[in-house]
Amino acid sequence: MQWQLQNTNEFSPGMIQYYSRQFLLPPFLTKQLLTAGITNEDLYYTYAYPSLSDLHNPYHFKDMKKAVYRIYQAIVLGQKISIFGDYDADGMTSSALLCRALCFLKGNVSVRVPTRAEGYGLTAEAVERLAAESPALIITVDNGSNSHGALAKAAAKGIDVIVTDHHEITGELPKCYAFINPKRADDTYPCTHLCGAGVAFKVVQALFAIRKDLDWYKHAWDYLELVALGTVADLMPLIGENRTLVKLGIHKMNENPSALFKQLFKLLRITEVDSSTLSFLIGPVFNACGRIGDPNFAVKLLITDVNDERDLITLIELNETRKYMTEIQFEQVDQIIQKQHLYKQNLIVVMDELHEGLIGILAAKITEKYKKPAIVFTNRGKGSARSVPNTNFSIVGAIQSCSQYLKTYGGHQAAAGLTLEPSKLQHFTSAIQTGALKETFIQPIKRYHHELTIPQFDDEFFDHFRMMEPFGIGNEKPLFYSSANPNQYQVELFGRDQLHASLHFHRKKALAFFKAPLFPNAQSRHMEILYTPNSYQKKDFIVNDLNVL
Repeated sequence: MQWQLQNTNEFSPGMIQYYSRQFLLPPFLTKQLLTAGITNEDLYYTYAYPSLSDLHNPYHFKDMKKAVYRIYQAIVLGQKISIFGDYDADGMTSSALLCRALCFLKGNVSVRVPTRAEGYGLTAEAVERLAAESPALIITVDNGSNSHGALAKAAAKGIDVIVTDHHEITGELPKCYAFINPKRADDTYPCTHLCGAGVAFKVVQALFAIRKDLDWYKHAWDYLELVALGTVADLMPLIGENRTLVKLGIHKMNENPSALFKQLFKLLRITEVDSSTLSFLIGPVFNACGRIGDPNFAVKLLITDVNDERDLITLIELNETRKYMTEIQFEQVDQIIQKQHLYKQNLIVVMDELHEGLIGILAAKITEKYKKPAIVFTNRGKGSARSVPNTNFSIVGAIQSCSQYLKTYGGHQAAAGLTLEPSKLQHFTSAIQTGALKETFIQPIKRYHHELTIPQFDDEFFDHFRMMEPFGIGNEKPLFYSSANPNQYQVELFGRDQLHASLHFHRKKALAFFKAPLFPNAQSRHMEILYTPNSYQKKDFIVNDLNVL
């Protein structure tokens, strides 16, 4: 993969020096903020120190007034409210967030999340199951924008439905009591990239905003952890209102975590939370429950104030099982790819007896290894597709070109889901090789922000990075380039089967995961690396990429 210094030529040295003094940051980090559009002190203050007052008015959402009216009507009349979510971490957190708020407001509430086997979204079958509880109102979270058949079924049964969602709307607007989605073409809400939990949070904000007897600025903190976890786990852009929500949620987790998260951090030995903690430690624990377990178990934990530690241990162990299953099944599909020379395909397509909750992870691991887009099918014909990160190859465009072989499909440039009859796999595979050639494929480029050796990385820079948290899409963690001679560092191998390398630069350490094969017998070699800070407490680093020269 090609490495390239990020272009910041549009900013003069004088401008960089000026803002470096204003922001009290080193010039190379000041350039990063200027590139992100932080070009005055007010923008910097909002970026570095956001507050609840920075959140947008929830009544900018079209239909928000209708939704709030109907919810309070149900609460006052004692009508049953059913919340219907999704089986991923965003769906779980948004379900729990809205449930906790409505219970606080004395609503008669139940919550249900479909299992992966039951399928995504509000379906006619789901409405039938919910109708058994005799609800007067169904509120969807993180789904429902395209559930036209299910909404018709609910209407026929006399059940009002409020759809809250953030997914793309593929056809006409859903026919429901109220429809809250920042992706609505006729909506005026400023932040269009909220996740499901973000939209649920805005509904809760609107419910509290009209109550003179409730202090929203006090109660908002009860929901910020959930919206932060949902936003990061769903890979939303961490800019604008999303950044505010996640930064405040992480602050709550670090300063005064709720009982559940406090227990979880203790069990996972987490001493400080940042965006990486949510992405790689907390989010996967909840997502595993939706992948290979019952997501309702996780939702129950999220809505309960006091949890049995054994339940949290069960949740963590489920994620460990998911990791093991992923490792085994990746070896399984990789053997097929090698044996059948599928790596020679323009777009790698593989089918096997696999857990459907893992096929998305497997597709991503294949693209990472072979640097080619991939589609992984279960032997029943359910598939998940991934494009190669940092390229503009559209996986859904390639799939669309041979949709005649599919039962269903949907997605976006980077990821997609699809189903087919297994008997049509060969025809589909042949057709999509041609379709892949029609899509533009630009070799991925990794852009680094500054050239700086690890020994030159001052400890105070870690505090600057902590201020710039949360990192993610739209606020990428800066990468640094460095070269090193064999006499400048030592190598220590670690991990199962000694797969990982720890690179020691005097008192500073950089972790290079899965890079041990580049250092036979733990011998230092002339190399160049891209790295970024890892733990702000340990003051160590993560190697993002490495070339041995």
